[in-house]
Amino acid sequence: MKILVTGSSGFLGKEVVKVLKSKKHSIIEYDIDKGKNILNEEQLTKEMQRAEVVIHLAGIVETGHQALWKINVDGTQKVAKAAIRAKVKKLIFMSSTGVYGFTKGGITEKSLVNPQNNYEKSKTAGEKIVLGICDKVEVCVIRSAMLFGANEYWKKMFTMLEKKYPLPCAGENTFQIIYVKELARAIAQVLTKGKNGEIYLVAGKEKPTLNEFCELVQKELKLKIGITHIPTWLGLVIGKATNVKLLNAENIRHLSKERKYNTTKIKKIGYKQKTSLKKAIKEVAKELKTKK
Repeated sequence: MKILVTGSSGFLGKEVVKVLKSKKHSIIEYDIDKGKNILNEEQLTKEMQRAEVVIHLAGIVETGHQALWKINVDGTQKVAKAAIRAKVKKLIFMSSTGVYGFTKGGITEKSLVNPQNNYEKSKTAGEKIVLGICDKVEVCVIRSAMLFGANEYWKKMFTMLEKKYPLPCAGENTFQIIYVKELARAIAQVLTKGKNGEIYLVAGKEKPTLNEFCELVQKELKLKIGITHIPTWLGLVIGKATNVKLLNAENIRHLSKERKYNTTKIKKIGYKQKTSLKKAIKEVAKELKTKK
């Protein structure tokens, strides 16, 4: 199958390309790093005419980024229009569990969306755009849990645990995340088994609390087990004084959010997790170590 992947050079994109190539698919990599811009409709349409399927991963996650709306919403609009013009068979859109906002209980695909920050609102708008064309192109939406892997965010998180920084919250929230390699595998499953107009929640099967997750990391890094805590307000003060971005209001909110997802629907189309959370932590720790 010929598949165009937007954001193919990104953290998730690289893994998706790797998984798809292992399944003998022909990949058209579409990324700004390769001189291919999703805001360029003419370029998009021309490239898509060579593809049967489009997997739209390109986007900005930083909620305060100046170009967030332009890329995440206007860019998605252009991808949708180009997909119609190029007459592709299927479009897979990478969304986020962020569309639910600051959740407290368990979440399914049918839970009400309640986006609060700009990133969450942009993903909600993107979903509306792509689902609005499912009468012309087969569309599937994936709402991914927080992505886990050897990137800068998790490098900082592991470093903070090594330096014994206290958590700026109670840490009792469910912390169900998804390993980047597992998300790539789930995307491959939706590619072949996902149904038109459907939304699929993707998250790891393990549901530790944030405290338990941190202890798993400590164990892997051979650190003394035990998490200390400080009030959120104090974390904000320290973050401002030390200029540690992980201790700003948005990141503390992100960290302390309840993450409890029902993944029955993605399992029904054949997705099965291969890498346990414990093994994923081991692999990420090893990869981060080699990058130092």
